[in-house]
Amino acid sequence: MAAASTERVAIEAGWLVAWDGAQHVAIEGGRLVFRDRKILFAGDPTDPACPPADRTIDAGDKLVTPGLVNLHCIANLDAQVLRSDANVPGVPKPLAYVRGGDEPHYWNAADLRASAEYAMATLLKNGTTSFAMVTGGAAKLWDEHEGEPDAIADAADRFGVRAWIAHFFREAVDALQPDGTRTKLWDEKRAFAGLERNVALIERLRARGNPRLTGFLFPYQAGNCSADLLRETMRQARALGNVHVRTHIAEYAEDLAASLARHGKAPLEWLIDTGMVGANVCLTHAIYTRDFAEVEALARTGISVCHCPLVNAREGDLLASFDRYRAAGINLGIGTDTFPPDLVEEMRVGSLLCKVADKKRGAGSVAAFFHAATIGGATALARPDLGRLAAGAAADICIWNVSEFRHGPADDPMRSLVHFGSGRDCDTVIVAGREVLKGGKIPGLDEAELMRRAQVAWDKYKRRLASWAGDAPDRIYPSALPMRRRP
Repeated sequence: MAAASTERVAIEAGWLVAWDGAQHVAIEGGRLVFRDRKILFAGDPTDPACPPADRTIDAGDKLVTPGLVNLHCIANLDAQVLRSDANVPGVPKPLAYVRGGDEPHYWNAADLRASAEYAMATLLKNGTTSFAMVTGGAAKLWDEHEGEPDAIADAADRFGVRAWIAHFFREAVDALQPDGTRTKLWDEKRAFAGLERNVALIERLRARGNPRLTGFLFPYQAGNCSADLLRETMRQARALGNVHVRTHIAEYAEDLAASLARHGKAPLEWLIDTGMVGANVCLTHAIYTRDFAEVEALARTGISVCHCPLVNAREGDLLASFDRYRAAGINLGIGTDTFPPDLVEEMRVGSLLCKVADKKRGAGSVAAFFHAATIGGATALARPDLGRLAAGAAADICIWNVSEFRHGPADDPMRSLVHFGSGRDCDTVIVAGREVLKGGKIPGLDEAELMRRAQVAWDKYKRRLASWAGDAPDRIYPSALPMRRRP
């Protein structure tokens, strides 16, 4: 670890979003002072408590906010975008491949690095300072590819972002039989072996001694796990110091139907019965329920829910509704779960979908969604020092440009950011007191070279998925318009 800095750095903001102990407040001409990795002051510069600074960053008319917490983000290349705007189902893995599991990996070590580094760069460039990862399971067997979580940890370490990292595991995998019908193959032994690898990863991350890298347990989809596996997951979580646990649940209508058929209960009801609940547990999606009583019962367990509005909307789904879940007492965070990892877009889409769901203009407020993208995510990760600008909090800071022509006349900086802006408006990112993005650029990063390496990995990924359907990638995943490529 680097020696602690004694330099006090001030940021003079056009607008400063500070935490007053109960809510975010926007202060015109606010001032933020931090030293080393901690904030010393956030508020009005005329306040007698405002300390002097050794160095000042003049943010001009820009908006200064806490760093965003992306509670469920794709930390590799995202195959979901291949199906955008097209009624193309996910391509199940051939049954022989699932049973054998000895096909060569479609990515080598260089591809894993390119995928992870591209993900880290896009997260930072969109204002995320803390993220909890997920990697796509489309081309994987029961658990994570060996080496991928470590590649993500290496990239997070290099780029300076805070990362919660897991080695996912599951007990069942969807597969395609030779006659074209779909089936689900279960393997308890592989599931528990995957859990062991997840535990080993957590211990490896701890051994690194980097406080920005944290492991968590990730049974990938609750519907593809047994109650015994989830109970053992919670036992391991307690043994590891009550670490964070996350799972996908009730994302699709078929998840509800499958749970009713298998357990006689809706997914959330069944999960509560397994005992996989508590303040250290976060559920991603949790959309499909039989009735709202399940959500109210879930709230009483202290669990968190990660809302990913954009990826749900791309599937024709929405949460009904964000405001109802909040009113029930659920702690809500926001995740991207697709490309791009733009939490500003997620807040805007989520706000609009909430207004549609509730048939009310005032539903899904900017304040509520920004709270979820900061305080909600920090609460789910048990980090009360994140997601806020206040004395004693971590010096994780974003500076946003919200005064361009496209943002409209100056009025409300947060409304301008969420409703008229995007992650591309992020100018500067500071994590643990260190500037990791400046002028929209990551110092020392050759973006063109990284994009070239990511393209190589992406093309391999797409070819592997299409090979299972026995057709050319462009026919399996049609383009938005007819494409006439050069010979």
